[in-house]
Amino acid sequence: MSSNNNQNTGKFDDQFKKVFNAFFEFPKTMKEVDKETRVMRENICWYVRTLRESNSIALVGYRRCKVTGFNKVGIYTTNPDLFPMSNQLELF
Repeated sequence: MSSNNNQNTGKFDDQFKKVFNAFFEFPKTMKEVDKETRVMRENICWYVRTLRESNSIALVGYRRCKVTGFNKVGIYTTNPDLFPMSNQLELF
């Protein structure tokens, strides 16, 4: 049983790294990362949530998805150089 758990953890780590790296190259939609990495979009949603909790990914805008053709789809990046400037005032 523990070997199966280790396999699942390894699979999670591998997928997580693929997703992180795909978003780092340049801003993309989740579906574009799905197609590029072959990681299911449903899993990418979980990874994006995890990355958002640690401020390691940012929504940088909206555009037409190259895969689905839907307009105004969120594009994300894990590259901190591309994160939008915060408009929140500093308290300290």
